Amino acid sequence: MSVLKKSEGIPLYTQIRKSLRDDITKKVLAPGQKIPSEDELAAKFGVSRMTVRQGISDLIDEGLLYRRHGVGTFVAQPHFERDHSRLTSFVETAKEEGIDLSIRVLIADILPAKLKVAQSLSLEEGDLVVHVKTLRFITNLPITVHDTYVPYKLFPQLLQEDLESHHLWDILDSYGFRVKRAVQRLEAREADEEIARLLEMDEGLPILYKERTVYLDNGTPVEFTYCYNRGDRYSLTIVLNR
Repeated sequence: MSVLKKSEGIPLYTQIRKSLRDDITKKVLAPGQKIPSEDELAAKFGVSRMTVRQGISDLIDEGLLYRRHGVGTFVAQPHFERDHSRLTSFVETAKEEGIDLSIRVLIADILPAKLKVAQSLSLEEGDLVVHVKTLRFITNLPITVHDTYVPYKLFPQLLQEDLESHHLWDILDSYGFRVKRAVQRLEAREADEEIARLLEMDEGLPILYKERTVYLDNGTPVEFTYCYNRGDRYSLTIVLNR
């Protein structure tokens, strides 16, 4: 933590905020780590607890810190933020942000489509679909479960591909199929037993649930996915114009 400069006209709480933010950015204070108490910080910086509290409160508002009543203040785990103003994949976003991403395939099989999947993919109930269920990690922390269905008649060879190293859309593109648009529905849910186990969270905690249908440039539905995202690690941004 840096020494405060009391003669430069910069509010002391602003300097405290910057010092703590720098320590978080540089991993001096690691995600999940408890920061020193307000009394300890006040003594270190030579200021009042109120001044320290204002600097900490700003970082809580930014989502960099969080309080646990009766326990203390901790460094928040980083969020994986998706820009839903444009159609990008989980993998593309991670690469653009320089984030350490890994994917584990949980299930890869071929099965008859249930009614909802069939309707979303313009198939008949019972038509074959390729089913791929994956668990995605950011810096070794499980972030999201993707449960994906693709028409078998379009991609009978899909399971021969490396689904942990290449994103589905890149594979489709290599076959000459270009993803153009998607329609998705978002809602808040509670993690059930299976999702909580996979995402290493407590059952009943909030998740961001999505259902998404992806279409090719010719309008053909090519992918239907159920997405389960950790509510404490995943956020999204949407630009609205009027």
